[in-house]
Amino acid sequence: MPSSGSATPSVESFLYQHFNKRHADSAFKHYKAALGKFSEGDWEGTLAKSGKFVEAITKALMLHCGLALGNPRQFSAGNGLRKLEPMTNYSDTVRLLIPRVAIPLYDMASNRGGRHDSHDVDANAMDAKYAVPAMSWILAEMVRFGSVGDPDAAAALIEELTAKQIPVFEDMDGRTYVNLNGLGAPDVAILLLYKKFPGRIDKDDLIEAVVRHGHKKKAAEMAVHRLSSYVDEQDQQLKLRANGRAKAEGILK
Repeated sequence: MPSSGSATPSVESFLYQHFNKRHADSAFKHYKAALGKFSEGDWEGTLAKSGKFVEAITKALMLHCGLALGNPRQFSAGNGLRKLEPMTNYSDTVRLLIPRVAIPLYDMASNRGGRHDSHDVDANAMDAKYAVPAMSWILAEMVRFGSVGDPDAAAALIEELTAKQIPVFEDMDGRTYVNLNGLGAPDVAILLLYKKFPGRIDKDDLIEAVVRHGHKKKAAEMAVHRLSSYVDEQDQQLKLRANGRAKAEGILK
């Protein structure tokens, strides 16, 4: 929301300077959702949200340039973005720079997201790692565009938006790591189960995974034992229940 008094201006307050509030809010909502999916290692979810992000950005840019959005059922972000280039009465930021980043992002989300077969290289992961900085750059450029009168606050927000995003979960040679500092052994265990859901993890393998995060084996064994009320156990194979997933999501927030 726009700032008041000495409060630090928000991303939204800069976007509202030039862009339709409804679509600016929608874009920022999808951006934050994409970051959440990315942090969880949900590559397909990241791409899906990036496509929605571009659609919202496109509508905001088109309205800024006085273009009608037309029938929502026939709306195409790619077509809308290409309509902006001839609008020479408007800033190059709006009609050229942002569309040239947004169009390949939208094409990737529309034509590649969720349609990959499993190979040695996960193309969904590769695409998601392109999508997040592309979305961040678009938002940062829109903040810069709306920053007249408060460049220092805009610069701080731009720095935050363009900071490198690191996934919470990282897979290396079949082993999963949690990239959060200061977690106790029980939190590591429940997050590893959350990442694996709806699959199961062998109890001994889970203990070893917690140890790989720097915890003593005795602490890891105790942590896994104390998860009994959060898991379904079948032949030493653990699967996180709904209450466990809620607890994991609380840790991630």
